[in-house]
Amino acid sequence: MAASAPSPDTVVAVIKKANGGKRNCTAVEEILLEYANLSPLEQDKVRPLFVTKVFPLVFGDNAFVRGSDDYAIQQQVPWSTNCWLEPQVIVTPTTAQQVAAALALCIFFIIKFSIRGGGHLHNPGFNSNDGGVVISLGQFEQVRLSEDKSTADIGLGLRWLDVYEALEPEGLAVAGGRMPTVGVPGLILGGGISFQNSQYGVGAMAVANYEVVLADLSIVNANAQENPDLFWALKGGGPNFGIVTRMDMATVPNQIWSESRIYPPTAYNQLVEALMEYHEAIETDDQATLIWHATGESIMLVYVYCSPVDNPSVFAPFYDIPFTMNFVEPGIRSIYDLVQAVASVVSSEPMLHEFRTMSSRPSIEVYKAIENARAEQVLALQDLKNVTLTTVFQPMSSLAMKQSASSPLGLEPAGQQWFLAMGDWANAADEERVRAAVKNIVDVAEKVARENGAYLDYKYSNYAARDQDALAGYGEENIERMRRVARKYDPFGVFQNLQGGGWLLSKIGSV
Repeated sequence: MAASAPSPDTVVAVIKKANGGKRNCTAVEEILLEYANLSPLEQDKVRPLFVTKVFPLVFGDNAFVRGSDDYAIQQQVPWSTNCWLEPQVIVTPTTAQQVAAALALCIFFIIKFSIRGGGHLHNPGFNSNDGGVVISLGQFEQVRLSEDKSTADIGLGLRWLDVYEALEPEGLAVAGGRMPTVGVPGLILGGGISFQNSQYGVGAMAVANYEVVLADLSIVNANAQENPDLFWALKGGGPNFGIVTRMDMATVPNQIWSESRIYPPTAYNQLVEALMEYHEAIETDDQATLIWHATGESIMLVYVYCSPVDNPSVFAPFYDIPFTMNFVEPGIRSIYDLVQAVASVVSSEPMLHEFRTMSSRPSIEVYKAIENARAEQVLALQDLKNVTLTTVFQPMSSLAMKQSASSPLGLEPAGQQWFLAMGDWANAADEERVRAAVKNIVDVAEKVARENGAYLDYKYSNYAARDQDALAGYGEENIERMRRVARKYDPFGVFQNLQGGGWLLSKIGSV
């Protein structure tokens, strides 16, 4: 790390470029020189003081120091309240050059930093930290179509509902997220499940170009022609290589057929039998997506067909199973209309959240074991208030896996399901018990999957719990290739050593 620390002159040059010469950098330079002339022991003692002094000088009203006005608003951006940590400074740069300036200061002061997009990741320390700096991309809010409308520059401060709303007047969309409140960069850098998985692969496969701020403070493009090794690594490799400040994504048609039905819990066995038939059907139909979302009160299934075809036959196994109501009526609509419907019922109440994941080949034994385990854990937590345990199935076809082959994810080219066990609760004192209940459900699923030969090593990182070794499932060859890319673009390990959290290559095997 020491060899990579920039000099005060270098940092000031980056700041001047970021601010276009509009700010007087004399005071900044004096502070940096004063700090540089201190002994390492003295620097350790006064680092927070210098950091909280410099960032407002450089970023003005876009720097929020702990204790200042509006700090709490920025602090409470993360979706899960156990991620509301206390960094010294939260900075909201508006350009890639300003991101480079923020990074330069973090490296200069050797202070922990975190990168935040939408703040939806549920693991404490992944999008914030205690005592360091948060570089928030919340000001990156653009959606700009290319001249021929084949790609869109998607702002990394947006949530997916915002993206679809901006593209709606053009009759276009992108292969992005399905939940309205999920942020753009976190989803895509983790691979990203989209409605169009079977057509195009995971969401990252739709990215045509990344703009990246590297550890040496340069700003580069990564695409099929420029820095292709970095381009490959970013398609699911997370925050290991730089700070992504721009994504250009291929546009897709906006008209889909969709329906959402609510079923009683008593329909579970019928539904999982239909789900096994659906797994077979999507091996020859690349237009379908199904989301299964079950609690003790109800089972919600969302059916999406990425063409304007009424009542697609791929969902026929489910059509005759009695249901209690439509959450979304069957019909042809835009992706924005569907995601907006979901947004209308998403709770905005601050809660704590835990995710945990596993993957397997289609297995009715696994599906039934999961429901039994969920019901057992609901009973175990029945003395607690405001706790919900949810199970989510994501059927994935071999078509989707093959379309995602040129990524670091290491996906087996076979039909499979990505399982999410989710706990939501209100009382922070209940965290240990809720997390243990979620773990128990996944442990049961893994045990049954191993016993019947259905288990897969891959763990979808955006669903992984903080103690799961998400990147380990990418496979040794891909891990070593990502490490080579990281060493090339970050030879001193800035993103491995100073970054506060996330799925880091340096943590593989130690989680």
